Amino acid sequence: MSAAMTVDDSIPALLVILDGLGDLPCAVLGGETPAEYADTPVLDELTSRGVTGTHVPFGPGRATSSERSHWAMFGLSDVPFPGRAILELAGVGQSVPWGTPMWHFALRSGQASQLGLLVTGRAGLAEADEAASLGALLMAGVFQQTFDGIRFELLPVRAGEWSLVAHGAQSVEVSDSDPLFEHVHPWMRPVPTAAALAAGGVRQREAERSARALESLLIAVHTELLGDGTQWCVPTTKWGSYLDGPLSFGDLVGVPGAMTGSSALYRGLSRVLTMDLISEAGVGEPTVPDGENLSAGLDHRLIAAGEYLGGSHGFVHVHTKATDEAGHRKDPLHKVAVIEACDAALSPLLELSESVSIIVTGDHATPSVTSMLHSGDPTPLLMCGPDVRPDAVGTFGETSCGQGALGQLRASDIAPVIFANARRPFFIGHRPGAHVTAAMPQAVSPMMIPFQPPPHEKSPPRRNDT
Repeated sequence: MSAAMTVDDSIPALLVILDGLGDLPCAVLGGETPAEYADTPVLDELTSRGVTGTHVPFGPGRATSSERSHWAMFGLSDVPFPGRAILELAGVGQSVPWGTPMWHFALRSGQASQLGLLVTGRAGLAEADEAASLGALLMAGVFQQTFDGIRFELLPVRAGEWSLVAHGAQSVEVSDSDPLFEHVHPWMRPVPTAAALAAGGVRQREAERSARALESLLIAVHTELLGDGTQWCVPTTKWGSYLDGPLSFGDLVGVPGAMTGSSALYRGLSRVLTMDLISEAGVGEPTVPDGENLSAGLDHRLIAAGEYLGGSHGFVHVHTKATDEAGHRKDPLHKVAVIEACDAALSPLLELSESVSIIVTGDHATPSVTSMLHSGDPTPLLMCGPDVRPDAVGTFGETSCGQGALGQLRASDIAPVIFANARRPFFIGHRPGAHVTAAMPQAVSPMMIPFQPPPHEKSPPRRNDT
C-alpha cells in the first residue's frame, strides 16, 4: 500500500434543510410547485455543479413530522426514537427527568358535537398568564392525586403547553389524545398501542396501565377546568417519550456533530444528541415575508457553520423553518417569495462546495394548497462537493431533480450518501467499534498497552546509587 493511500483526506459534511420545501403543483403557479416556479439562481448553479435526486423520507406517499425525518436523516434509523416531548423540554432549557416517561400536555378549547368533543383552539401567548394560572391550579388540585399508581407532574414548555412527567409509569406505548387533525377527529381516548398488546406480558400490562392512568387524569382535569369556568378545558396529550440519558451523536453516527436552528425542537435535538449548538448573535428568523431579514439570518447561519466546519466537527446541520411556515399559510405565492429569499441566503454554499460535502433538501413536503398538514410527495435534493460527478440537471425543482442520477432517496440514505461524498463511508464488513455508523468513525478505542521506554534509553539512576 502506498503512502498516499494512507493519508486521511476526508472533508466535512454540511446538511442544509429547508423545512417543508416539497409541495404540490399549484394552479396559481401554472401547474408548477413553488420550488419550480421560484427564481433560484444560487440553487440552480449548485444544481448544475452537483448531482440531484428527490427525497421521500419514508417512501412515496408517507407523510412525516420533522423530528422523525431528521432522526433518520442523521443516520439514526436503527436507534429508537425517544419521542418529541423530551426534545421540546430539552429545547427550552428545562432539566430533563431522564429515565421517566413523559408526554406533551396542552390546554385546548372545545365544542360538543355528534363525533365527540371537537378541539377548536389552543392557549397561546395572548393567554400566557391565564394558562400559567391554570397550570398552577391543576398542580395544586388534580395533580395531587395518583392514577393507577402513577403521579403526574407538569413542567412548563411554553404558553399553554407543558411536559407531563409520569412518575411510576413504565410505558409510553399509548396513543395520542390530541387529534392534531382537528377538522377530522375529536378529542381522542388514549389506548395501548397494537405493538404493546401483541407483545403481551409485562409490556402489555404496563401499556394498559399508562393508558388507564392518562384517561383518568384527562377526564379529571377536564372536569376541574369546566368547574373553573375557563374555555381552556380540553387537556390533550401526545408524543410519548422516554430516554435513559443523553446520546452521543459522535458515537452513533461516527463523527462529532453540530447544528444551528431557530426553534426549541432543534435546540432539544442538539442537547439530546450532545451536538454543539452554534449560536449567531442577533440572527432571527421572521415568519412574515421579509426577504431581506430572512436572507441575512440564514446567510449568517451558513457563514457560522462554515467557520465551524474548519474545526474538529465532521458534520454540521443548518435548518430554516421559514419554508415550512410558508407552506402552512396555504399561499403558494408567499412560499415562492420565501424560497427566493432563502436562495439568496444560500450564496455562501457556492464557495463551501469547493471543499465540503453538501446536501440541500427538505425534511418533508408541506403543501401550500389543500388542507394537508404535510404530504408524502417528493422534495428536490441536490448534492455538491469536490468529488461530485455532475448529472445533466441544471435547474432546482421536483420535476427536474426527479430526473437526476441520485434517484429517489429515503431519509435513512441521507447520512450515508453525504459521508460517502465526504470520503469517509462506513466500510460494511469492518467493525471498528460498537456501532455500525453512517460515517467511518473519526475516533475508536485504542488498545492500551503498558508503556515501556525504547531500548536505547537508559533508566534514571535510583536515589541510593553511588
